[in-house]
Amino acid sequence: MNSAAPLFSQSDVLLDVELLNKQALFEAVGSLWEKRYGIAANEVVKSLKAREELGSTGLGQGVAIPHARIKGLTEAVAAFARPRKPIEFDSPDGQPVTYCFVLLVPVEATEQHLQILAQVAEMLSNEQFRNQLGSAKSEAEIHQIFAAWRGA
Repeated sequence: MNSAAPLFSQSDVLLDVELLNKQALFEAVGSLWEKRYGIAANEVVKSLKAREELGSTGLGQGVAIPHARIKGLTEAVAAFARPRKPIEFDSPDGQPVTYCFVLLVPVEATEQHLQILAQVAEMLSNEQFRNQLGSAKSEAEIHQIFAAWRGA
């Protein structure tokens, strides 16, 4: 298993949801995490927006990895969202985003945070991996695709 899959479960997958923009993505994930983990939704949205203001977390090829540090969080948590229609994300290639891996880490997180981001970026830069995510029919299948990743 890789370092990304244990950070989320199929309950943390938003599949084919109606999201109009980044803000809607951040709100949907914030709401999910508030219900699942008790993390204040407004804190999630505020932290993700603040990070995004430093520079887009859109990587290109339809991929974004929004991430933020959250005070009081004791371990990293993640969610994956595949919007029904791609959303604008100010990606370097100008393409809208279809695959969103959202990561929250504790304020003190350092090396682990960077390793997770690097591994997720590697996964999502793989065209075959993205194609599998694009054709997945369920939240469980999405999680299984992440769990099965062994690297290129």
